[in-house]
Amino acid sequence: MGILGDIGTLEWARRTNGILGRGERARFVAAVTLEQMRGTPRVLAGRLGRPRPGGPDPSELTPPDSPAAREAIEACAELPQSVVEHSYRSYLYGRALGDVEGVDCDEEALFVGAMLHDYGMRDIDSLRDRCFTLPGAEAALEVGERAGWEPARREAAAEAITFHLNPVVPIADGATQHLVHDGVLLDVVGLRAPELDREGIGKVRARHPRLGFNRVGGGMLRRHGQRVHGCRAAALFATGFGLALKLGPWQD
Repeated sequence: MGILGDIGTLEWARRTNGILGRGERARFVAAVTLEQMRGTPRVLAGRLGRPRPGGPDPSELTPPDSPAAREAIEACAELPQSVVEHSYRSYLYGRALGDVEGVDCDEEALFVGAMLHDYGMRDIDSLRDRCFTLPGAEAALEVGERAGWEPARREAAAEAITFHLNPVVPIADGATQHLVHDGVLLDVVGLRAPELDREGIGKVRARHPRLGFNRVGGGMLRRHGQRVHGCRAAALFATGFGLALKLGPWQD
């Protein structure tokens, strides 16, 4: 299962409340450090170099229109608008990256996972003993159950949420999980952005403006890491995530 083992899975999050054990924290930090070494040159190359021609245009994609999708949108009503727009962008980027990879994805599950991946930020400052990804995962499970989804489909959307703080989520962990993660990471730090059409990314940002997301969301996540000792947010900031937020390819 690699250096991360089962860290970030839905089962792990339920068992641990998203709190890393001592050995798990060491493995998580090692995985983050490794991915930073791999990813930073790619991000810098994307900022300094020319985009690859012919990448998919994420602005040509549209969210699904279904009861589950509409319920996920309604659930975000109490979130800061910058967080909501980030979730839309993450979905569009994730779907476009799926086109890059030739991955058949469940667009509805991908949308629910992307829209609710930061749902826990609604009450993030009141959490003291569990990771903020758990409320979002629970909300996704409820949305899927009310929509009549099969358990595996509901759990894929929920696990995309518990996984998204991991430094990497390979396709072997599930298409929904992988694409939500990479869509989120592209929007936050620009990883894999050169694989998409640059003008299309600009159109997505115009339609769903950033509204200071890295500052707003990053601040909420940093406070969460300070309150919930042993969570992955704390480990991320201990390994330089704050700097990555400031050095993203687009400033808020």
